[in-house]
Amino acid sequence: MKIHTTQNLNSLGRMQSTNSSTITNDEIRLNYSEQMRKQKLLLAQPDSNESGVSFKGKNVPVKDAKKVVAEAKKIVGDIVKEGKPESVKGDKFMDSPFFHTITKVADYENIAQAAMAAIVCTLFRPTAIMLLPSKKNKEDNIYASAQSVSSGITGLVLTFIGTVPFKKGADYTMKVMLKDLKESTIRRLYPQLKEGNIKNADGTMKDVDDWVDYAGNKFLNEFKDVAKLPNFKQLADVSEQTFKNVLKVDVDWASQKGKSFNDVVLKDGSKFYDKIDMSRLGFVVKDGKEKAQILFKDLDKDYLEKLIKDAKEANSKWGNLDINSVFDKNFVVQDFRNWKDVNGKQWKLDLDETYVASAFETANFQPRISGKRQTDPIEKIEKFVKYQKNGVEDKLGTEINTDMLAAANKNEGHIKFLTWLPDLALRVPIAVSTIALIPLVLKHVFHLEKSSAKKAKAEMDKAKDLTAPAPAKPQANAVTFKGGKEPQKAGWFARHFGEWYGKRLIESDRVSKISEKLGKIKGGSTQFLTSLGSFITSGVYVQQTLSKKELDPERRKTLAINQGLCFVVPTIAAYSVDKIIRDWTKAKEYRFSGLQERKIEMTRFKGDIQKAKEMEANLGNKLKGIRVLASLSVFTLIYRFATPVLITPLANWISNKINEHRKAETNNNN
Repeated sequence: MKIHTTQNLNSLGRMQSTNSSTITNDEIRLNYSEQMRKQKLLLAQPDSNESGVSFKGKNVPVKDAKKVVAEAKKIVGDIVKEGKPESVKGDKFMDSPFFHTITKVADYENIAQAAMAAIVCTLFRPTAIMLLPSKKNKEDNIYASAQSVSSGITGLVLTFIGTVPFKKGADYTMKVMLKDLKESTIRRLYPQLKEGNIKNADGTMKDVDDWVDYAGNKFLNEFKDVAKLPNFKQLADVSEQTFKNVLKVDVDWASQKGKSFNDVVLKDGSKFYDKIDMSRLGFVVKDGKEKAQILFKDLDKDYLEKLIKDAKEANSKWGNLDINSVFDKNFVVQDFRNWKDVNGKQWKLDLDETYVASAFETANFQPRISGKRQTDPIEKIEKFVKYQKNGVEDKLGTEINTDMLAAANKNEGHIKFLTWLPDLALRVPIAVSTIALIPLVLKHVFHLEKSSAKKAKAEMDKAKDLTAPAPAKPQANAVTFKGGKEPQKAGWFARHFGEWYGKRLIESDRVSKISEKLGKIKGGSTQFLTSLGSFITSGVYVQQTLSKKELDPERRKTLAINQGLCFVVPTIAAYSVDKIIRDWTKAKEYRFSGLQERKIEMTRFKGDIQKAKEMEANLGNKLKGIRVLASLSVFTLIYRFATPVLITPLANWISNKINEHRKAETNNNN
């Protein structure tokens, strides 16, 4: 394989560098490693003669760019016995049972947010209140700390009771009642299903497990549960484990050291080239601004046709390949040993430049692609087509087309709407209830009051008489709900809320339109719904402030404005921080995915197919959980910690200064 751009790299003497100085014959005779270094530098630079080049936006892939087959010859060296994946900081934590658990919990986004708020309010805020300097006395700081603890716990309990049944109902609808939905709704949710693929001959609905999609593959309701491959490694860089288990050859590597892989001989005397299993062999192609790793057996015919065309222009060996010899009559890639050149002779693959996908060597995975491209409906840029994990006999699964991508975003908005709707609808009563319950919890659980309240004995006695019995009922109900019979109650809730809540809203065209808009929100629907919930809660606090008759009108107005700003400023800060950490979050998501994909592959190699399937279940939801957890953590820390500890005191200080100034002006005028 020759590395090529639009110029012919075999004619280096005619080639010019970026500063237009001619390369001399001495440079052509540079040692091999230096030539490789220069060629890699060339690969890193965009080709100015690429067709259809568009540099609009950051990192926008180039459409129909020249395709460059990566060249880096390597001969047999020291082959290690066992593969050793790269070690990345944080792997142990991400692979721990605790992390797996919290990624599952993140599916209940509003509960996850309330739980995070409870942690912040019961740990971080009280610590900050007690440690940071304050004009308040120690007794009032203790009261403020207990108030923080009470608000966190009360908010979590009320959110849990008020929203979990609805979420369970929505999940029940999508997982158990899916075939009971109207057919028009099913097709709206899953456009890959065609008529006849979900019904029996008599017109009755098939079980969901028997549904097949337009490609004839098993139906997957998780669109973006894509097939992935380990990051490619050259043959010289892999272990004996890979050669034996993936490539299925047995070689005495010590005796073959220094040879080309094309000339290696197996222990039984047969040629390595003739016996190597090609199912995980592939090449790396620089396609515009991207580098694509593609298995030979996955090659798309149109893509290979363009690659061969570009290779001919560069006088590369790949330009001599007869594309008709690569595919059979069903467009399935044949064994590479049957490939022919344009003259009808065997076209020899150079194994010294060939790559292998092996989970023994790495825990970094990339989506399995064929080279086809499509326009992303959200980002509006060209991307490689990805495939679902439903391929039969290790073939490519169902192509995730643009209709499916659009439906995936819409469905995600749908599920988030159903998850957050009860929480948003109950924000006002929950906020009012929390405000009412906190003094009761402080008095009757923590036995605390503000120091100023102790001077008003009569009011304290009155409050005690009116509210003393109140806390007992919520506590008893909470314990009963989470008691030993929880599975039965949860099942009852799931069924009834699924029929009454989930099914109705999922089939609603109006809700579908709202969900479509949610799925298109820039910055993410989780972030939007989180900030919307905080907006509603802040509105309650503003209203409560404006209704306090004991404060003079100017004071009420100033405090209300400050409380409004204590929503606006943190929201801007939260969105900014969330955007900053997005790339970091994606990197962690990919790494977590790779760690799990590797474990699944290792389990398959051991022959435990059933366990591998169980491990694979809901991996897509866990990956979503990482993104959700990162965003919720940012928004919760800023809303529930930075705002009350840093922003609110500053706003109150400004408010006091404004009011003092107004009073001074009023006194002067009088």
